[in-house]
Amino acid sequence: MKFLTETRTRLVDRTIDGTTHQVSEPYTVRMPKLPKDRDAMALVGVSGLVLALTLVAIVWSTYSIGQLLGGGVGYAAGMVFDVAWLSVLLLEWLARFDPAKRAFPRKVGWALAVVAAGAIFLEGVKANGWDAGWPMAVVGAAVSIVAKVLWWAVFKHIDKDLSPADSQWVAAEMSKANAKLAIAGVRRQAAKAEVAARLELLAAERYLNELAGLDHFPGTGNVITAEQVREHGEALDVIQTLEPPLNRANTVREQVEQGPNISHLARVELKGGASREEAVEAILARVPDAKQASVEATVRRERNKLDRAAYR
Repeated sequence: MKFLTETRTRLVDRTIDGTTHQVSEPYTVRMPKLPKDRDAMALVGVSGLVLALTLVAIVWSTYSIGQLLGGGVGYAAGMVFDVAWLSVLLLEWLARFDPAKRAFPRKVGWALAVVAAGAIFLEGVKANGWDAGWPMAVVGAAVSIVAKVLWWAVFKHIDKDLSPADSQWVAAEMSKANAKLAIAGVRRQAAKAEVAARLELLAAERYLNELAGLDHFPGTGNVITAEQVREHGEALDVIQTLEPPLNRANTVREQVEQGPNISHLARVELKGGASREEAVEAILARVPDAKQASVEATVRRERNKLDRAAYR
């Protein structure tokens, strides 16, 4: 048995002048060298040879089918058969653990190989005539069939067949994973729909408030006063035509009963020379039920409005 020498590090205590620290120390270990996996090497070699033959078959079939279709764009059309054939080969390899799922791409691959071989045969007969050209046509068509047979042999070797019980267990695990993916997708779509609905509601409320000439959004803690209700009575009449009268009356009544308008208080404090922090403190002292984050946002917005008005 062959061995390899590996250098590793470990932490050891080192003391200098009574102070101890851990430092890394190198050491060597002899490890047995694993033998080469000759089976894997042989499979890689066979797969490489089959891939090389497949590339030859692709070039040959693309040329033959392109000639049959008149050349030019016909060559690009001829590649469709080969690309489709290679695609189902990959699908067949991905389904190596599921015999039922593996069967369909295998059948499609055979069908595509037969179609490509038939096209090559027709091109050979057309180019050389039936009497002298059919042997060459048969040999040319056999190239694609041979490549397909070799791939079929390789996949038969690497197929991972499972017992019926193991297949059922794997199917149950896959079903559980697929169910989680489905639930995640549905929840994501529901979340997107909910966000879109909330945005639509906010946009509608903002539009209604703009009609009323008010600068608050329902639910943010900013309320309208009785003076504002009287001042904007005409705009509220417009809103009442868009909403049920009873609901709008209840909303206005609730807002009037809640107390002073925070935007109005912010303007009064700021115009009086208070800073943002002082205005927030004054408003919270007067309206203790208001949320601090909402008050800060309102003060900041009113400060910006006053600054813009000053520059005009």
